[in-house]
Amino acid sequence: MRSILESLPRILAGHDAIAVGTRDAELRPGCSLAAGAAFPDAEHMTVYVPETTGIETLLDLEKNGMIAVVFEEISTHHTIQVKGRVTEIRPAREDERGIVEKSIGGFFAQVEAFGGRPSVVRKKRRWPCRAVTFAVSDVFEQTPGPKAGTPFAGEGAR
Repeated sequence: MRSILESLPRILAGHDAIAVGTRDAELRPGCSLAAGAAFPDAEHMTVYVPETTGIETLLDLEKNGMIAVVFEEISTHHTIQVKGRVTEIRPAREDERGIVEKSIGGFFAQVEAFGGRPSVVRKKRRWPCRAVTFAVSDVFEQTPGPKAGTPFAGEGAR
């Protein structure tokens, strides 16, 4: 698993459509879009959840700590899901804003390349965010097709 986690930052480059999945106390699913991701070390990931649009997601994470994050490259639908347990939720720092802006810029570019109107697309809320760090426990291939749902095998899995 460690070698897969060490390669994820490079593998996920360009996967700027990021969704955070949660569940509430009654096991009802929840989801919101994230605004970026970072890899503080080879065992953890941090996702940036906008405070204004991700409030329910953040509440779920504070209550149960289980998280599933899906990364998609819009142009190819290549999709990877990363699961784990939250270790920290905190306000994102100003020095992390560049991570969010870079990821959101990539998201905007991909959506606009497929016909999304900039005046609509660029209204997506992105700051301020909460930084949600979690210990990664599982990584899955989720690209539509026969390998969807299988453990991610790393480099050659595309």
